[in-house]
Amino acid sequence: MDPIGRRPVAPQTLPQPTRAEPRPAANTVQTATPSQSVGHARKSGFEAAGVKATQAPVGTWRAPADSELGRVINGMLDRLKQCDIKIKGDTPESLFRRAILDNKHVTNEQLLAISQVTLEQLDSGPKTRQEVLKKIPNARELPVHKFTVALMSAATGIDPQKLSEACPDLGITGAPGTPLLYAAKTERMQRSTALHDFTDYLRGVGIKGLNKAVWGVENRVLSAAVSALGGGRY
Repeated sequence: MDPIGRRPVAPQTLPQPTRAEPRPAANTVQTATPSQSVGHARKSGFEAAGVKATQAPVGTWRAPADSELGRVINGMLDRLKQCDIKIKGDTPESLFRRAILDNKHVTNEQLLAISQVTLEQLDSGPKTRQEVLKKIPNARELPVHKFTVALMSAATGIDPQKLSEACPDLGITGAPGTPLLYAAKTERMQRSTALHDFTDYLRGVGIKGLNKAVWGVENRVLSAAVSALGGGRY
């Protein structure tokens, strides 16, 4: 903008009032800037809200979200949400929450230990795989197997495909090496088998007390009987 003193002055009019009138146009330009700033601020607010919505959930009664246990639990729950298979009204996530996460008999130390279990520890071995697939060739295609694999892989962080390959017996009722080995027909038995496989396989790799926490008894056979009869502490 030119300095006021350099502007041409009309002789028939007073220079100051008439020549000062264009200045609001300059002010108008300036007032548009705060408006634009507000617009940018609102945009940032939306972006911030979007980021906040994708953050990890807050901690449970067990631990704050930013603690080691909180991060472990949130990781488990995030993976559980990826499987929506339902058995007897439960998804892997809802069953895990009710039977494990919300179960006050399950300790924080057990949850941390579960998150560190490896595929090598759970691997059923070639003999068991052969026996299971001979008796139930489509074992890996059964919904109960996929449900149990989802439950175990989410809790441990093991890749579900690799876990299914290594353990086709997950979700199969009974035990290899015995006459009692079959794919359960009822959803009630499928759900109890999935949960008992979860607790008992983890007991087998060294996480003591998990069977007792869920079924009220630690012994493998007795806990399986409680499971089959519809019992449990969840």
